[in-house]
Amino acid sequence: MNTGQMLLSLGALILLSTMILRFNRAVLTSDEVMYNSKFNVLASSLCTSLIEEARGKAFDQETDSAAVTKTDQLSTTMGPDFGEKYESFNDFDDFNGFIKVDSTMPSAIFYVTSKVTYVEANNLLNIVTKKTWHKMITVTVMSSSMKDPVQMSSTFSYWFFR
Repeated sequence: MNTGQMLLSLGALILLSTMILRFNRAVLTSDEVMYNSKFNVLASSLCTSLIEEARGKAFDQETDSAAVTKTDQLSTTMGPDFGEKYESFNDFDDFNGFIKVDSTMPSAIFYVTSKVTYVEANNLLNIVTKKTWHKMITVTVMSSSMKDPVQMSSTFSYWFFR
């Protein structure tokens, strides 16, 4: 082999190596996107499940067994009552400060947290400290396997008729 052929062979090897590296990078990037999408779907399912579970409970401790007609009749505490555990939550605001580690899925460990706040009727994004007929739950799911946490919110309102 002469020098010209050697240079052509070396150029071909460099070109082949570059193509293989680009292909491997593309495969790794698509795998990363696929796994991140999978974890986001699982996290969204966990958020939705907890929100639906909370919405299936009574609006407030005081509305669990009787109708309430004034906001000052609502419970003074947000969060579970003394001795209440997750399995025995009976109202929406029991999920305030809720923390759960979900390791049931083989692909990742998820950390689920929730916060319940009062919101104004005319602006449901405005969190207030006074009691209102509207409560918002915000559920956040995080995992070390995910790039960003998934967060969902839902508003639950109490209605009474005279």
